[in-house]
Amino acid sequence: MKLRAPIWGLTILGLLICLSHPAIVEIKALGVILNGPGMMLMGSLFGYSFARTVLGRVICWLVTLLLLEPVFRWASLGRKPGRRAVLAGGAAAVGGLALGAYGATVERRRYVLEKFDLLLPDLPPELEGIRVVLMSDWHCGPVCRPDDLRPAIRMANACSPDLILVPGDFISRSGEYFHEAAELASQLRPRLPQGTLISWGNHDYWHGLENGLKEMPRAGCQILRNSSLLLTPKREFAESGDKGLWLCGLDDLWAGKPDFAGTLSGLSDCPRLVMSHNPDLAEEQFGSRVDLMVSGHTHGGQIWVPTLGTPVLPSRYGQKYASGWVEAPHYPVYVSRGVGTSSLPIRLGVPPEVTLFVLRRGPRGLLRA
Repeated sequence: MKLRAPIWGLTILGLLICLSHPAIVEIKALGVILNGPGMMLMGSLFGYSFARTVLGRVICWLVTLLLLEPVFRWASLGRKPGRRAVLAGGAAAVGGLALGAYGATVERRRYVLEKFDLLLPDLPPELEGIRVVLMSDWHCGPVCRPDDLRPAIRMANACSPDLILVPGDFISRSGEYFHEAAELASQLRPRLPQGTLISWGNHDYWHGLENGLKEMPRAGCQILRNSSLLLTPKREFAESGDKGLWLCGLDDLWAGKPDFAGTLSGLSDCPRLVMSHNPDLAEEQFGSRVDLMVSGHTHGGQIWVPTLGTPVLPSRYGQKYASGWVEAPHYPVYVSRGVGTSSLPIRLGVPPEVTLFVLRRGPRGLLRA
């Protein structure tokens, strides 16, 4: 089958995209847009982890070309399309543009507050009623601007939280945007002093973590990077103790060096909340008590398609860690849909999320408030 000039041009462009480093976000985003058909199909069949490898990206692009080739072949015949074809094509184009515009301008800013009672065995009575807000994946950058994200900050503060947990991906594209992330973080109002606890995500590493190490502590954040703090019954932070609530943060799975065993070993047998940006870690590292791991990273897929679900999800485990409460092999995980967007600045059927957990004593579980 003879390939025509448009196909050859797309082939060369596609191979350049496939072989580019994932940290080059401008090219990566272009690749996601152009390579959507292949990524959706191969991601659904074999998982995002394979689709993002060099071999996977090349195969995805070849699949995209195979899917597009009949379209280019039909277009090159020079036949005048019929009236029905023009109307159908026009309606599809208008509908696609309308959905894209809605997802980019409305739904990605339509923050939803998810409220739960989190039941923890052995929770000290003095810590009952502690209010914990989770808000992951800010992605401050050219798309997610401070004015876009401030409503999420106000929503979090309106929950009157004692603690705020942010498991990574504060920025996109450049470490310079950490100053915007820090400015937003400084507006958070946890009731406990220095009650904003953070860990790092893959984008933080890819685009300039050194800026984050300077900016985020200045904004009043405590960084938990393979480290732990104990919230005592007096509602104070300590590095050790026999009674309270352990708050742990693990390094990013893709770009950092998470040390589950080293971080949790030696801790007293108290309830434990663990931050890990990437929920896939729950499949790969375990061994100590974890009452709940809180994560982000997958954004819920950002786009939900009826019957198909979320076609492209950055996880090795298919749809399992898309969002919400997940029973991992050894402990439960709550996956936030996140606040910002990555790659494509669109959400459809997957609104951004701020989560409130109110801690209660009881058998481990989650109840919608």
